[in-house]
Amino acid sequence: MIIHKDAETAIGSMHDSSSVLAFLKKLERYPATPGDHYELDTRGRPIHFKTLKRHILIYYRDPFAEETRILDLLRAENL
Repeated sequence: MIIHKDAETAIGSMHDSSSVLAFLKKLERYPATPGDHYELDTRGRPIHFKTLKRHILIYYRDPFAEETRILDLLRAENL
C-alpha cells in the first residue's frame, strides 16, 4: 500500500483516526475492497471513494503493480 503525502498529512492531523486506520488495515488484507462509490479517471482506472465518519478516503487499486494507492483524505464538509 502506498499512501500519498496529502493523505498521510490528513491522517496525522485527525483527532480520532481509528476508523481510517481500521479501513486501511482492511485494504491491506483485502486489496480489492470497493469503496462506497467510484468514478473512472482519464486513464480508465476506478477511483474509489469510501466514507469514514466525517471523512472521504480516495484510493485506487493498481492490479498490474499489485498496489493500493491512497490518494487523499478529505473532510466531507469541505466537498
